Amino acid sequence: MGRGYRRLRHARVCERSALASKGGRERSDDEFSDPDASWGHRSAVSTRKGGGFYGYRLHMAVCSKTDLPLAWTVETAKDNETRSVAPLLDRLHALGIDPETCAMDKGYDTAPAYDACAERGVLPVIPLRQTPAVKRGDDKPPVCEHGEWRFAGADRKRNACKWRCPTGECKPASAWIKADRLHPLIPRETLRWKGIYRRRASVERAFGRLKNEWALAPLRVRRIERVQLHADLTILAQLSSARVRSDDALLAA
Repeated sequence: MGRGYRRLRHARVCERSALASKGGRERSDDEFSDPDASWGHRSAVSTRKGGGFYGYRLHMAVCSKTDLPLAWTVETAKDNETRSVAPLLDRLHALGIDPETCAMDKGYDTAPAYDACAERGVLPVIPLRQTPAVKRGDDKPPVCEHGEWRFAGADRKRNACKWRCPTGECKPASAWIKADRLHPLIPRETLRWKGIYRRRASVERAFGRLKNEWALAPLRVRRIERVQLHADLTILAQLSSARVRSDDALLAA
């Protein structure tokens, strides 16, 4: 992969997946032999039954165009997933990958995730949790007697979005709203936001292939260093296979 920095338009997806230290029934802490593992809860979008598990989390940044992992790290299960956003984006940058957007599920709807993206020039695409501000409707576009205002563009330098009166009769007929968690530079009401977030399914496919086709899970090793090495080797094997298929396709063409 080249070292030149590239602004890539297709979305990157940051996500995490549970790696249980041992299968079977849930056990008490003193029944486990892995001192680095800890108790955690599966994400709200997990397809697995049962919220609790003992083990680790694999955090990955995935290309939504190829479904391939680009950066990853292993943390113990109790660690908050939002802490992984900044390190993953930094690893992408070190590889010469400069994503324009990053889609994440609502578990990442926290200030650290938004701050990590803003500091690195990445536009976050994250659905909102039902916080008091959201329940009050503070995230909705401006409204006047003529109806709900329409999105009219964003200015990244100003870090603000422009909204217009639907009829243009208001004075002034438009207004700039500073971008924040409730009003991102890609508004959640737009087709662009919905299209980017729809591609977040790529990370679910990526985790599914790693676990089911590349033997990422169940874990057969203990200690976080070995789990990280297991994840590294598994993902590198998958990436090597993808590279070979790509080269074969180019030769065939």
